[in-house]
Amino acid sequence: MKVATIPSTIDFKKPRQKEWGVIQGKNLVQLNYGGTTDDTGDPIKAYSTNCYQDALEQAKILIANGAKTTDIQVVEFVPYDYMMQPNV
Repeated sequence: MKVATIPSTIDFKKPRQKEWGVIQGKNLVQLNYGGTTDDTGDPIKAYSTNCYQDALEQAKILIANGAKTTDIQVVEFVPYDYMMQPNV
């Protein structure tokens, strides 16, 4: 009997999605990444985005609005790897 296989769209070599955020004055800030809005037109804010360009654009907006360049950092979140858990 032949068993049908379904091709997977998951890339198991890179199972985690990179996330980016903006730190302003040592605090992670909620921003409207990508200009997304809800059904009523209000901006949807988040602490992170999976698009580096969106994070960079928000950092540029903060600087244009008067924030010091030394107070703004675009950071990449490093996902916790379950393989790093200690064996107890």
